[in-house]
Amino acid sequence: MTPLAEPGPPILVTGMHRSGTSLAASCLAAMGVDMGSRLLPADAANPRGYFEDVDFLEIDRRLVREATTAGEAGHPDWGWTESEKLDSGRWEAGREAARALIATRAGTSRWGWKDPRATLLLDFWDDLLGDARYLLLYRFPWEVADSMQRLGAGVFLDHPDYAYRIWTFYNRQLLDFHRRHRQRSLLVSADTLVNRLDDFASLVADRFALSDGHATLERTIPTTGQIGTLLGRDLFQQVGGADPLIGLVAAAHPECAALLAELDAAADLSASGLWSAPSPSGARLDGRDRERPVDLSIVIPCHDDGEFLLEAVASAERSVPEAAELIVVNDGSREPRTLEILSILRRAGYHVVDQENAGLAAARNRGIREARGRYLLPLDADNHLRPGFPAAALRILDEDPSVGVVYGSRSEFGLRSEEVEVPEFNLDELLRANYIDACAVFRREVWSACGGFDGGMPAAGWEDWDLWIGAAERGWRFHRLPGITFDYRVRPGSMATTLLRAEVGEPLRIYMFDKHHDLYRRRLPSLLTEQHQADMARATLAKVMTEREEGLRSERDRLAAELHRMSVESAPLVRERDQLAEERQRLYTELASWRRRVAFMEGTRAWRLRNVLLRLRGRLSS
Repeated sequence: MTPLAEPGPPILVTGMHRSGTSLAASCLAAMGVDMGSRLLPADAANPRGYFEDVDFLEIDRRLVREATTAGEAGHPDWGWTESEKLDSGRWEAGREAARALIATRAGTSRWGWKDPRATLLLDFWDDLLGDARYLLLYRFPWEVADSMQRLGAGVFLDHPDYAYRIWTFYNRQLLDFHRRHRQRSLLVSADTLVNRLDDFASLVADRFALSDGHATLERTIPTTGQIGTLLGRDLFQQVGGADPLIGLVAAAHPECAALLAELDAAADLSASGLWSAPSPSGARLDGRDRERPVDLSIVIPCHDDGEFLLEAVASAERSVPEAAELIVVNDGSREPRTLEILSILRRAGYHVVDQENAGLAAARNRGIREARGRYLLPLDADNHLRPGFPAAALRILDEDPSVGVVYGSRSEFGLRSEEVEVPEFNLDELLRANYIDACAVFRREVWSACGGFDGGMPAAGWEDWDLWIGAAERGWRFHRLPGITFDYRVRPGSMATTLLRAEVGEPLRIYMFDKHHDLYRRRLPSLLTEQHQADMARATLAKVMTEREEGLRSERDRLAAELHRMSVESAPLVRERDQLAEERQRLYTELASWRRRVAFMEGTRAWRLRNVLLRLRGRLSS
């Protein structure tokens, strides 16, 4: 009897979270590798799915959590705490469960699985798997940091520096394992993979002996656009070349830039040449040269938001025209990391102004007083400008002297992700509530005539609303640009959320009514009419929704009854299925046990002596 051909060693796909491991795993699946049947379902963060075996994920998650220091700050679900200590001795208890799981997957087909946490467990799994293969992914740290912000996890929004620290922790272990197991591992840049799918497919097929995989992959994922849907929006928008963010990140996190260079040098598919980290320079946006004309002044107030500040500055560098300046106002920051980053910006030549903590309005006013531009653009330290917005706004203001303010829509990310279309200017809507963010371009005359941002309000947060109403009182027109003009980071406990509370919002509204009393009095009839129409529309909508809810409840009850009937009828089949699954698990475990026994027996001296005696008997009988 001819023995069955071995299916080949298993393939483990891993790398830092948000580093393209899902794309790589999906490619292996397209090339015929069984990546598991119980996969983590898709969600907003990975709309095409994670290609992540739930059983291996559960083991990895338990092991890395148990190995971290209890109660220590960090993100133990990813096996990282601030001390970066992992007690690998605690993993011994999980060996049998891991070994049994491997036995259930080992069969007649080529198989593998994917989980980023396995980066921290590579030696653990390698000891159990034996002759396995490893596909190791890495990605630019600034892109990983941005993607982690878009996950919306509060721990990363509160501690943006964690992204770079975890990236270094994971990728240091990834590189160390690759250097020790070059013959059985592939180290691949996700940033290169997205543009060189053919090279990736050939490399994987050759190294992992997937002979028919390349053609299969080409049929399954033939275009770069489709790779983009696999990666997700945030993964596919790459920041490379000599982008200003790279130089700023390299200056603030030199260990990341150094490790990235090491990864590129060791990689089988490298990102070398796709990025460079020139020393950051604020010379282009430094308006302190009195001979240099300045049309636009960007003012960024910062209070303990240093890590976010790097991204805001980089977005300004990408977006503003030549005749522009950037002023960063340090509003009494005390957080050590923020102070380090402010020092880095100063050394790089950026204009940084220090003041005692006086609040957002005072910080913006201080920056504007230092500014020389005819036009002003406030940018919060945790937001991003979109390229094209400042130049388009300046054209409108230059062409139409009656326009005082130019604004646009925003893209929100962080705790929630959505594009918010801001409507055309409507004075009555503005009097009811503010809908135009401070990230707008306006004339210096508007700011001067309104007395600047009002720092005497009962609570900070609506200074921009007050400025817009003041501009409208004085006859300035507002111009809305189409499209997204900036990215707004939604964070836990944000100022906008605080203002929704009645005890905060109501005193502010009363303050606004008193300050702009004449305008509110003149517009009162119109406001009351529109409010009545809005109330009628809400009442109609509430009636429709009530009717729909009643219909949905009836349909829900009908479906629940049908589901109950089906579950009763299918109960015997479910029991039989579970029994077969248990029997399959028992047989796989028994098979794994026999394989270990045979392997042990074949390695003994008695087995080798038996082979010698058999050969001797053959010679004597002949």
